[in-house]
Amino acid sequence: MTYIRHKLKRLDLNIAYACNIKCSGCISLSDFPRKGVATLEEVDSWLKYWHNYLDIDVIVLFGGEPLINPKLLDICKCIRKYYPASTIRLITNGYLLDNFDPKCWFEYEPFEIQVSIHRLDHESNINKKIKKIIETKKGWSTTVENLNQHQQIKFSLENFTIYKSKFKDFVAPYGFANNQPIPLSSDPKKAHSLCGSPNTPVLYKGKLYKCPPVANLIDLLDENWNNYKSCDSHEGLETFIKSVGCPESVCAQCPDNTNAIIFDHFDKGNVHVKEKNLS
Repeated sequence: MTYIRHKLKRLDLNIAYACNIKCSGCISLSDFPRKGVATLEEVDSWLKYWHNYLDIDVIVLFGGEPLINPKLLDICKCIRKYYPASTIRLITNGYLLDNFDPKCWFEYEPFEIQVSIHRLDHESNINKKIKKIIETKKGWSTTVENLNQHQQIKFSLENFTIYKSKFKDFVAPYGFANNQPIPLSSDPKKAHSLCGSPNTPVLYKGKLYKCPPVANLIDLLDENWNNYKSCDSHEGLETFIKSVGCPESVCAQCPDNTNAIIFDHFDKGNVHVKEKNLS
């Protein structure tokens, strides 16, 4: 059977719905009750289907917090089974890195780890965890990058990269009413032009969504958020691919520059860490 495969530069793969920290304005809604992780069997079935139709440069292990998934390393093997040449990128807050052998990540190259610093008072602790991975090999190069909204330090070694990203301001991808998220009524083009992740489709519970906030909000609220329809088969894939990186009606849920609710993640009051022992 001949399949038509579509190219994606990046696809986020949500493998954990729960998180070990609670951040105001989180695009994965960690500041609301979220539980559970994707099972290995579920991830395998999703990739078994979609790899016939999607050619992906970078597959991002996303959450929640991916490190709480007990089958994380098996999921990496699963990705390699279906996508042997794609780069795997792990996005983590870093607190649970000590639960893994620091050498294990090199088995899945090309591999990247993006560690997001959400509390400046915990940065030195996270640095120690990153250092344990770096110390397993010699020859790293270091680059400091000042991007639009954050500072990033890049540690590179052949087919392996670690990014340490320091984010300050988080813009909530929705409005609030009675402490519950509600869609805004922004101009979709204006909201999309300000989006911090305008090109990040996500594979969430087997279906493709425009971005993580849309997937998480629909799952959390169990309703048709802004009349958005996910892509659940290859039959709607061409239309979905054309929408990646482009504004569409669902973008109205997010703020433009007139109605944004901004949370400072360098203010520890906006980031609650659930881990009791951070040493």
